[in-house]
Amino acid sequence: MPVDKQVLLRYRVLNECFRNRHREYTIDDLVNECNKALRAAGKPDVSKRTVQYDINELEGEPYCIRLNENLKRGRQRLYRYVNTDDSISLYRMDDEERDKIEDAIFVLKKFKGEPIYDWVRNVLMQVEAGLFDEATSSFVSFQTNPDLKGLEHFAPLLHAIITKRVLKLTYTPFGKDTIIETIYPHYLKQYNDRWYLIAIVKESGKIGNYPLDRIDGFEDVALPFKDSDIDFDEYFDDVIGVTVNPEEPVDIFIKVSRESIGYVKTKPLHLTQHTMEEHDDYMVIKINVIPNYELDSKILSFGTAMEILSPESYRAHIAEKIHAMNEKYTDNAENLHRK
Repeated sequence: MPVDKQVLLRYRVLNECFRNRHREYTIDDLVNECNKALRAAGKPDVSKRTVQYDINELEGEPYCIRLNENLKRGRQRLYRYVNTDDSISLYRMDDEERDKIEDAIFVLKKFKGEPIYDWVRNVLMQVEAGLFDEATSSFVSFQTNPDLKGLEHFAPLLHAIITKRVLKLTYTPFGKDTIIETIYPHYLKQYNDRWYLIAIVKESGKIGNYPLDRIDGFEDVALPFKDSDIDFDEYFDDVIGVTVNPEEPVDIFIKVSRESIGYVKTKPLHLTQHTMEEHDDYMVIKINVIPNYELDSKILSFGTAMEILSPESYRAHIAEKIHAMNEKYTDNAENLHRK
């Protein structure tokens, strides 16, 4: 999410709510407080998911806020700092400097999704945290991969989206034959250090996602462009990654072993993550998502440190994958032993 005036306003409101020791705020209360401030500033309301995402952002770097995980009213979580004297610093520049930076960010928002925008956003986060000055430039490093295959397609595809051009796309999925499709390009999304083109396929009307590194080429097609009523900024809210299956999101309960508790707390699996139980040796979290390939990969990447508790259907699905992996390693070990 871009660090613009609306985001900073929400951060300021959340900071004041978290510091208030005389009132207990549910997530709905926080949404109401943010929207009251936004309306007063002539800005549109935001959703609960947006505020949940804001909280996740504040819990990460550079702000690293610490909320009381055990504060509840019945089954509802309440939000307050562990130490109500804590606060986040959002205004360390003078008004003239801030106005200039925010005006520049307003212009850069038009290029949201372009790799350079992510870099600018990271720099601004350093400035907002008061960590960036002339002496720190040699101590700051940003993760990037200039040799990532497919990045040469980024600018032309972005221009095609902006100018609403229909494309004939040629791409080769991993392990499959080359495919040629006529598409209406709508969105570019990054996930797990890979960029994806999100488009509507002309023939089927379905939404397709195309990793840029698998795109062989594309050319304009002289056809009228088809707009979509989908808000792609929110389209991926219910999933991890870029695969959106035609299902409703479900509550998934996950047991996390002690060695991964800190990691999962500081880097949530999803913006809906909520701690249900916490013990010395494990904690139980809940996320509300549509199961997909990326979620499977994320769960399996934790190995024995993560266990699906429910729903039973998804637990069985992951168990099947673990069983197949076990058989593969067992068979390979036997074959190697014979050799």
